[in-house]
Amino acid sequence: MSLQKKLKNFYTVWYLLTLRRSFEADPRKVKTDQNRKIKRLMTRAYKIPVYRKKFEESGTKPSDYRCSEDLSKFPTLTKPELRVWMQEEWDNHPEKQKDLNILSTSGSSGTPLKMLYTQKEQACSDANWARALSAAGYNAFFGKMYSFATSHKGPRKNNRDSIIQSLGFMRRRVVGEDYAVGDGLADVIKDINEYKPDLLCLRRNVLVRIVNYAEKNNLKLWKPKFYAPISEMIDDVTRQTLQRALGPGLIDAYGVSEMGSFIYQFPGKNFYYVANDIAVANVLDQENNLADEGRIVVTSLYKHTYPLINYETLDIGSSYVEDGLRYFTTIHGRMNDLVKHEKDADSSALQLMRIANHTVGLSQFRFVQKTYHDMLIQLVRDQMNETFTNEEIEQHFVAEVQKLYGEEFDIKIEWLDELPPEKTGKQRCFVCEVE
Repeated sequence: MSLQKKLKNFYTVWYLLTLRRSFEADPRKVKTDQNRKIKRLMTRAYKIPVYRKKFEESGTKPSDYRCSEDLSKFPTLTKPELRVWMQEEWDNHPEKQKDLNILSTSGSSGTPLKMLYTQKEQACSDANWARALSAAGYNAFFGKMYSFATSHKGPRKNNRDSIIQSLGFMRRRVVGEDYAVGDGLADVIKDINEYKPDLLCLRRNVLVRIVNYAEKNNLKLWKPKFYAPISEMIDDVTRQTLQRALGPGLIDAYGVSEMGSFIYQFPGKNFYYVANDIAVANVLDQENNLADEGRIVVTSLYKHTYPLINYETLDIGSSYVEDGLRYFTTIHGRMNDLVKHEKDADSSALQLMRIANHTVGLSQFRFVQKTYHDMLIQLVRDQMNETFTNEEIEQHFVAEVQKLYGEEFDIKIEWLDELPPEKTGKQRCFVCEVE
């Protein structure tokens, strides 16, 4: 093991001690700290060829960037650009490979991307997640966490407690996600009920499947103090389903695989905080001007070896600025989830998702565009809500889709016991199969 990898735990502790513990610190101090980090980052970026070209393209220099608002002048970084740069870095510097972590994204937008992290950068990302859970109210030292192994870290070799855990500190159970399918969900529910975790940290679609299975089979399900759906965004249907079954302790975290999470909604709050000490989350309109609603563009303030500056997340958000800091009210979803039309320009699938989000009686949904003229709508019934019949829900969906597209689509509705995840383990609300 390289020296850098051995130092990762030290870096993690260091960040845990130095990152702001609260997201409600004095806005002036937060802004001053953020501005200082922006200046340092842009000075560093000027020495990196991929960013040096962007400085030249925009006719700016590092000293032109003193605050988050100034970053709107800098060209954005796209996923294809990042993919090429990361591959070049890996291929051209084999001497660095032993010290790096590689996080591969799922490739849901096309081609997988391998993101390079130094050990220090990975440590900051890990510490920030622990800090966010603490800010929500979870006590990592005394609490118990139940989670699945992530795809890039793999499952633990065993679930035996360490010496520290056997003493009742930092307890965590990590299990394989493959078990959470079909009747295997009964065993997962039993395991959760016996372990009685303070925090459930699972994929969104797995949490929904657990809840639906418990309700359908009249099984008792332990209510943790907190639960954090990860890897997938929370739509309104999912939010209502989870809160009814698991209670008010929802921690809604938004982020990208390329740098981790950086926007959080905590229990009892109707808005999202930005982790301003590790990130800048700007919102840009179609003309690349700062706006309250538009594309979320993120800059990482802790990645200096492989910076992310004005990175296009491909998500749409609604926000507001107060005391110089940005807060979000809604994360709408992917701007590249597009309905394809044979004769007209592509249109956003967000309009379809709004139909489902305003329909009572569902626990899951997915739109699948099969061809230019065929739309499959997959629905899962909310077993605890019989306000409307299946037929009434179907009629509502058909009517609302036709309001949007007229008679353009032959609509087929399929009722399922649960929505199966994709090969990546994730679950998307809209899938377009048109080439």
